[in-house]
Amino acid sequence: MKIAPAYTVPVLRSTESTTRMETYEQSIERYNEGRQLEAFHLLLDHLNPEFRTRYGNADGTEFHIPHGSILVNILIRDGRIEFSADFLEIPAKGRVAMLRQVADLNLNRLMLPRFRKEGDRLRMEYACALSQSHPHKLYYVLRNICHVGDRYDDEFCTKFGAARCYEPRIRPYPAEEAERIFGAVQATCRETLEATREYEAERKYGYAWNVVDTAFYKIAYFAHPQGQLMNDLEKAVDDMDRELPTAELVAKGKAFLERLASMPREQMLRDLYYVDTLVSTKQRSSLGNVQENFKEVYQEATEAIQVNNFERSAVRILYKFYEMYFYNDVQDDLNAVVARALERSAGKPMEEASGILYEALGNIMDGDLDTDDDPTELLSSEAGQEAVRQAQEAASALAGEVADMQTRMQEAMARGDMAEYMRLATEFQQKMMEQVMKQNR
Repeated sequence: MKIAPAYTVPVLRSTESTTRMETYEQSIERYNEGRQLEAFHLLLDHLNPEFRTRYGNADGTEFHIPHGSILVNILIRDGRIEFSADFLEIPAKGRVAMLRQVADLNLNRLMLPRFRKEGDRLRMEYACALSQSHPHKLYYVLRNICHVGDRYDDEFCTKFGAARCYEPRIRPYPAEEAERIFGAVQATCRETLEATREYEAERKYGYAWNVVDTAFYKIAYFAHPQGQLMNDLEKAVDDMDRELPTAELVAKGKAFLERLASMPREQMLRDLYYVDTLVSTKQRSSLGNVQENFKEVYQEATEAIQVNNFERSAVRILYKFYEMYFYNDVQDDLNAVVARALERSAGKPMEEASGILYEALGNIMDGDLDTDDDPTELLSSEAGQEAVRQAQEAASALAGEVADMQTRMQEAMARGDMAEYMRLATEFQQKMMEQVMKQNR
């Protein structure tokens, strides 16, 4: 792979979690004071501050809250709190096989909630006394219902032909946005398959594994799919970590990308829609946790740059950046730093891309998340285009000096002297700005 992969602006510009930990702590305090109803209201506010009024009654005793493609019903009465979610209608064909898997979910996936059969319908249920409704316990009850219901309803519809017994509250992407995402998925598959073929020809299966897994994370990042498409992506990610030879894992990953690239437009568009989420499947990010997770790749990238292996540095940083989005609801300041680096490195030669990505990684490790740029609009805005034009003119006016500084920056990076590299980069930016200001006088 000679250049860094393309960047696609995601459908969700903010990836920040809606949860508020201070509200969760208040919920526990109210429960310990014996104010269980107020404690539950604060638990809902912790998950999303708008849901209690948007989906509940005036008394705060009845709620019908969508999560993905399921609807979670909550009823508080007679000193008890009851949770339920309609699941699916059992099909005539494949009935036994589906019920066998439902029984397995009851045993191995559901904790306190349970599936209950009513005629040909299945629903998940759980109830307890308000006196036993500790917020920590109810959070995991809701999480269990939401995650199992939203994942397996799509899977059982696809696998067994089961029918929904409710109408999901979804908002399809606008037609133009859906077409953009469909095209970007196809382009990502083609780009990744081409890079994988190059690595396989050189027997670099470790690189091939990285770029294939990164593609799965990347598609989930920019497309934010729902339904069976997201289930398939999650399974593809899990398959890449199986105990098999790396070449075999790469072959399985390639096969999935080939199927995804050939997926009919109508089929993919069915899983491209916005939904409300009651309990996120991802973790709420914190800078400390991200820094801990990035520690190993930071050292790996540093060592790679010291021996001029810019490709390894770029491939590994890209992998970790997109992996972060797959498993975390990333706070806005951290998202701004990473998204800007992903966009600026896209299409660049590996040496240049490595420098951009490594600088962003270094900023994260240093806790420096300050940025004045909107990473999703930087290059598309008129102001951004004007800045690019001015920078090009400035570079032309300083052609000889620029070439000399770029050579010195490359030499510093080759030595692994990042302090000198950053000093030169800052000096370079200052000279460019001085030139732009002269031109604007």
